[in-house]
Amino acid sequence: MTIGIVGGSGDFGQGLAARFRILGEDFVIGSRTPRGEYLANDEASRRSEIIFLCVPPDGVHDMVSGLADAFAGRIVVSVAASVRQHEGPSLAEVTAGAAPEARVVAGFHTISAKLLNNPEVPLDEDVLLCGEDDEAKQRVGEIAERIVSGRAVDCGGLRTARRLESLTGLLIAVNKRYKTNAGVRVTGLP
Repeated sequence: MTIGIVGGSGDFGQGLAARFRILGEDFVIGSRTPRGEYLANDEASRRSEIIFLCVPPDGVHDMVSGLADAFAGRIVVSVAASVRQHEGPSLAEVTAGAAPEARVVAGFHTISAKLLNNPEVPLDEDVLLCGEDDEAKQRVGEIAERIVSGRAVDCGGLRTARRLESLTGLLIAVNKRYKTNAGVRVTGLP
């Protein structure tokens, strides 16, 4: 299985690449400006079975609209979150709307890009996931549980991504206040 990282030149994408290297995963990195190890986003997507969409919030709709054909039938993990409060659909729902044939899973919103980029530091936290496709969530969860020491927690359907994405802003505030890189751990689950 090949994993694609679209928008892989940013901090989060680079952090995922660092973790995938250590895990020995087969992955490709996509970029708008392909060079060296970076492929064009379209090519990286077509080569991949699971795609991590690591683009800034303002660019999600345009990027996904342009890649909708390449995303068709593939699992697309929406990791973007806007730290500004907004009404309406989550970025994961925007992704699903712009690429209706993709199997969209929202997740990884509470993982610090800074910690992700430091593979020597274990990620002692859970990964929260949501989406409509249970098999897609399970597959993303298996990857997540190789990256973090915690678990993948199924938070329900894609509509839940609205709440999940808002956790990013909350964690940023907590991390600034306490000068740390805290994550989320869900307790009390069987």
